[in-house]
Amino acid sequence: MTRERNLGTAERWISLLGGVGMLLTARRGGGFGRVTRGALGLSMLARGATGYCHVKAALTDRAGEPIADLSGHGRLDSLEAMYEEELQELHSAEGQLCDTANDLARTMSHPELAFRLQEYATELQARRRDLENFLARIGADVRGDMDDAIHALIGETEKMWRISAANVRDAAVTASVQRIIHYKIAGYGAIAAYAKALGRVTEAAHFAQLADRDKAVDAELSELAKGTLNPEAAVAPQGESSAGSAEPARTH
Repeated sequence: MTRERNLGTAERWISLLGGVGMLLTARRGGGFGRVTRGALGLSMLARGATGYCHVKAALTDRAGEPIADLSGHGRLDSLEAMYEEELQELHSAEGQLCDTANDLARTMSHPELAFRLQEYATELQARRRDLENFLARIGADVRGDMDDAIHALIGETEKMWRISAANVRDAAVTASVQRIIHYKIAGYGAIAAYAKALGRVTEAAHFAQLADRDKAVDAELSELAKGTLNPEAAVAPQGESSAGSAEPARTH
């Protein structure tokens, strides 16, 4: 099959010269290195001769436009748009983490950790309602896009729950939850800065307070981990059975 060239003249010459250089150095080094440089040299020569690059083609969509180039629809083109997008992302993040914290609280062995997760989940539910009010004030859709980063971090937290033995699970889950909190701290710091720049002084102060509150929760979990969870995980018998624990249900 004939492919349309996607390399310019300069790119083709660079590939040809690079391929020749690789072939000239292919005799040096061990056998594996010679084979690798030889194969790479031939590949670069072929790319220069045909004017076609597979990697460049993979980074281009079917319409021939770079994937990173967005259409005008949905483009973030103002600080107001960034503020709205961050509000929607935080609303999604708090909802997802609220559900997860509730699920995890029911499976933690340490009573204090279970209590703090449940307490945090209740707080997140209130925050979610506050964010809905902020979105309503600017006429934004509450049902914005899901926060994919939080979704991925929650997936990692649930993975740690599954792969951790019962004697280390509380410590492992706590560390994973703290990673999520660190991400949210960054989010609230960003939106506080946006709000301040837009003259929304009251909102900026509110978001800064939420960032500080998350920092306090993170510090509380760190103290619990350092003082209790990690030391218990270090001395608990390895290979302890985790039977009887109920896996947290995914609610997102």
